[in-house]
Amino acid sequence: MNNPFIWFYALSWIIIRYTRNQGTIIPYLNNWLTDFVFVPLIAHVAYVVGYFLIQLPADYKIPLGQLLVMAGLTTVIFEVLCPIYTTYNTADPIDALCYFLGAIWYYAIHQPYMLFRNQKLSLDSI
Repeated sequence: MNNPFIWFYALSWIIIRYTRNQGTIIPYLNNWLTDFVFVPLIAHVAYVVGYFLIQLPADYKIPLGQLLVMAGLTTVIFEVLCPIYTTYNTADPIDALCYFLGAIWYYAIHQPYMLFRNQKLSLDSI
């Protein structure tokens, strides 16, 4: 698991959850960092599962449209439906923006990094 982005996503989530449980609020990060990293984390997990289960090629790139649909569904679930049915969720349009920015981040930054790394690894094995 030599992927710095996954480490960043996971550690961000763990740190924010821990600080929330301790009652320590980190401004901005507490509110939106977990929302920003959610879609990239889920997209990467989907890619890895697809790679192992259906043998997606190492150079497979999740289309931007699929990532935006993922962000849209995340918005509907967590910012529209959950606030209706739970008392601990609140609708926040900035959260929705963070989901979409995370999708664009994954498409523009994370995926190109993975493709470059996978290409470099395959060239190193020659």
